[in-house]
Amino acid sequence: MWSFIITDTIGSDFMDIISEILETDRLADEKIKKAHEKQAEFEEKTQSEIQLCKQDAKERIESYRQKIQQRSKSESDGLIAKINKEEQEKIAKIDELYNNKHKKWEKAIYEKVIASE
Repeated sequence: MWSFIITDTIGSDFMDIISEILETDRLADEKIKKAHEKQAEFEEKTQSEIQLCKQDAKERIESYRQKIQQRSKSESDGLIAKINKEEQEKIAKIDELYNNKHKKWEKAIYEKVIASE
């Protein structure tokens, strides 16, 4: 009779231990599942932030490119205007020289032509 009571008590303790192990295993599985869910959320959030950073970088690059392009255009326009002004000044000097001396040149040419005949 005592052996049955001892065996029954040992069996009950053994079943309690197995139940605790199973419960611990179940809790561990739940924690692992939650950890995987958090990892997936973190990866999704990280990818979203990466895309935002890429978009921001593209926008900043485009803005910088436009500034440089505008600056280059302004510098080019300024240089073109300067060259045009210098050329107009040269043309004006040539026109002035022609207006002041063309009669003298015409006379000299006429005299050379007449003198050579």
